[in-house]
Amino acid sequence: MEQENSLNLEEQVVNPEVSVNETITEPVEEITIEVVKENQEIPNVDFSILTTEEIVNQTQKLVNDYPLSSIKQIMDSLPILFESKYKEEYNKALATFTSDGDNPEGFKYDNKSKEEFNALYKLYRDKRSAVHRQIEAEREENLKIKQGIIEDIKALIQKEESVNKTFQEFRDLQDHWRNTGMVPQAQLNGLLETYHLHVENFYNYIKINNELRDLDLKRNLDAKLSLCEEAETLIEENDTSDSFKQLQLLHTRWKEIGPAPREQKEAVWERFKIATGKINEKYHSFSETLRQEQEDNLKIKEELCEKAEALSTGEYKAISEWNDTTKAIIDLQEEWKHSGTVPQRERNRIYKKFRHSCDIFFDRKREFYKATHTEQDKNLEFKIALCEKVEAIKDSTEWKITTDKIISYQKEWKKIGPAPKKFSNKVWTRFRAACDTFFNNKNAFFKDIDAEQDKNLELKTAIIEEIKQFTLSGNNEEDIKNLKAFQSRWIEIGYVPLKAKNTIQEEFRTLINKWFDQLNLDEFDRDLERFKSKLNTFDSGHNKAFKIVNEREKLVAKIRLLESDINTWENNMGFFAKSNRSQGLLEGLNAKIEETKQRLKLLKEKLKSLDSLI
Repeated sequence: MEQENSLNLEEQVVNPEVSVNETITEPVEEITIEVVKENQEIPNVDFSILTTEEIVNQTQKLVNDYPLSSIKQIMDSLPILFESKYKEEYNKALATFTSDGDNPEGFKYDNKSKEEFNALYKLYRDKRSAVHRQIEAEREENLKIKQGIIEDIKALIQKEESVNKTFQEFRDLQDHWRNTGMVPQAQLNGLLETYHLHVENFYNYIKINNELRDLDLKRNLDAKLSLCEEAETLIEENDTSDSFKQLQLLHTRWKEIGPAPREQKEAVWERFKIATGKINEKYHSFSETLRQEQEDNLKIKEELCEKAEALSTGEYKAISEWNDTTKAIIDLQEEWKHSGTVPQRERNRIYKKFRHSCDIFFDRKREFYKATHTEQDKNLEFKIALCEKVEAIKDSTEWKITTDKIISYQKEWKKIGPAPKKFSNKVWTRFRAACDTFFNNKNAFFKDIDAEQDKNLELKTAIIEEIKQFTLSGNNEEDIKNLKAFQSRWIEIGYVPLKAKNTIQEEFRTLINKWFDQLNLDEFDRDLERFKSKLNTFDSGHNKAFKIVNEREKLVAKIRLLESDINTWENNMGFFAKSNRSQGLLEGLNAKIEETKQRLKLLKEKLKSLDSLI
């Protein structure tokens, strides 16, 4: 057997820990099926930027339209990618749902893509298993055929036919050998050694002439030179990984070719080995670059894991804080998706680490929302109770009392925390509508009162002008009657605006008192008439009753005080001896008692006038 056929293919295979897309994990025969038998260009699709629905659509196209062996690398990487994408979409949908204030327990994720993807992936694996079984069956059959060809070559030695005819049969058997497909890998090397052994035996046994032997060796040389050219072409290919796979196929074909002329076999083998070395060197460089890129990507993903862990363990109290952090987590997931591949040995570990932090955060968020919704449900009950309280008094006309109550309810409302968002606006609208009903009724009522009071102010202003124009007739009885008529008209008019009340009231009393002072009356009657004038200026209603009671209490207190003083003074007079020295003192005391009795009489008359109003 020639030197080149003794080269172990395993020595040429570089097996760094690189991406599945670049690592050669299949045996030579498997690669032959992919590249030679079923060589078909696969569309370049970046699955990492697709949605789960789009991944399902693309997977269905791959399974239905392309050879299974050609899509193996893509299909093997899809389950983890799909699961990651599915979780991202689920968490985004849940974040959107809860951001509106909804309870996460009521969240239903309507996405059937997971079931569809699993069904497609199972279909792919079932098809692939069936193909593998078929390939193994075919290889076992090919093994039997090639073993039969070897037996036929051995039998040629026993034939007694012309060399040309025997050699043609030998050529036909060689062609049959080459056209027979692959055999099980375990039997390949032994089968090839047996085959080449009996080929050599055939040449030696029949002592074929040099011309025919040289012709066969020349044909083998041409075939090997062709493989050299193909290998040298692969050096210039941009797809280093594919070139490396193709090189393995060339080595397999090289083993199938018989010996070349002795004087040229070393040169042609050296040429093939040089091309192989360059491709291997290029692949080593490619693998090293890829390894470094993946190590850099690993550092990036480690940093993303640290950020995710920090976010997952943070303290968040407000819903807005949880929503902001949710957006930050989703942004990290997007960054993760575009951060490239990492070494195969680290993929599961780093992904689980990142996924674990994300899951912790979303689990905590669900617990927060669960607790928050319980509290918000209680707040909703409190707010509904306040709505019912306001609705019960919204039509009340007890303006002051009801106003105070509603204001207290509004203050209580502000102290209550938020209700569930989907009910918040509704319950607030209900509460505000009840409050507005009362205050709108109140405003309408006092708007009418204000108009009436403005009119009353005009009427009282007119009375003041009349009083200013009034003149005394000299007849006390007639003048008193006219002045009292002014007072009666004044009382009948009713309330004026509060801001003008004191001013116009004081002006009226001053004018009336001025005319009473000018009447030809003694001081007793004048004082009594002034008091009656004051009483006539009391406003009607609840306020008037209060003023009367308050005025009566003052009068009664003064009366009792004067009566007490008189009694005390009269008792004291009995203690003074009748002498010239005490006579002056007694006279002064008697005068004081008489004066006090007059004041007491006036107060009692005022009390009678006041009681007549009750």
